[in-house]
Amino acid sequence: MSTSSAPNHPTPTSTPPKKLLLTVAFLSLLLFAIIDSQTSHRIQIAFQSLLAWISTHLIAGIFALITAYALAAVAFVPGSILTLGSGFVYGKAFGLGCGVAIATGLVFAGASCGAILSFLVGRYLLREWVGETLVDKYPVVGALDQALEQQGFQIFLLLRLSPIIPFNIINYIGGVTAISLKDYTRALIGILPGTVLYCFIGASAGSLSETQNGTNGPAAVAVIGDDNGRIILSFPDFSPSTLTCYLTSSLLSMLVVVGIVLGLLAVYFMLSHAKKEFDKIVGLQER
Repeated sequence: MSTSSAPNHPTPTSTPPKKLLLTVAFLSLLLFAIIDSQTSHRIQIAFQSLLAWISTHLIAGIFALITAYALAAVAFVPGSILTLGSGFVYGKAFGLGCGVAIATGLVFAGASCGAILSFLVGRYLLREWVGETLVDKYPVVGALDQALEQQGFQIFLLLRLSPIIPFNIINYIGGVTAISLKDYTRALIGILPGTVLYCFIGASAGSLSETQNGTNGPAAVAVIGDDNGRIILSFPDFSPSTLTCYLTSSLLSMLVVVGIVLGLLAVYFMLSHAKKEFDKIVGLQER
């Protein structure tokens, strides 16, 4: 008894409703963050208000800070205000040493949660498309993808250590590549040095504010700007005085140089392994 089967024709793939809904929500959030950064700066004002609230609710502020930092990372909102502000707030509350330690732990927790969420969003929304349109069609891209799959921890650790490579962008790049979630998460330890530095700057400003004013009032980060090669951080404590902390151009230059070197090392490491994988692909094709 013979049975005939209909020929297998490829069926067009359609985007699942849940993925489409998540994509629309993500793009809407991203669009709002971009427009706000160029217009009303509501997010920055909200961060300032949050830091002022945390300064009077230190325990509850732990969860608020972690949540805000995670959401900021997903929405491509820079978290520098929260990092500096958390150092300032907890530095004033617990002193320089403990303040830096507490602020660093909270910022690291929030940044890590945000980075993992961004990774998962990128993998769910874009990984399949990147695989079909780039990785499968272009051997060079496929080789880079395989290099990240095999040596993802080392590559992403170097990228995380570089202070000039945008944190939020790297989160989504990880999601659309073949790096495993385990290696991606382990590499997050690379953000610790920069986190400690920024929290220390904020906490140092908080300690100096206490010395000058003799008060422990609420605090918030008000302004981040630049003047003649220096970054100016203004921390008003809702009193007539305003503390301004300067990062000199020499420190900025050092951070840029270190960032460039680490970034180039990451690129070199990735390309060297990608070349090996590309040679393997070419060898298989020639056979």
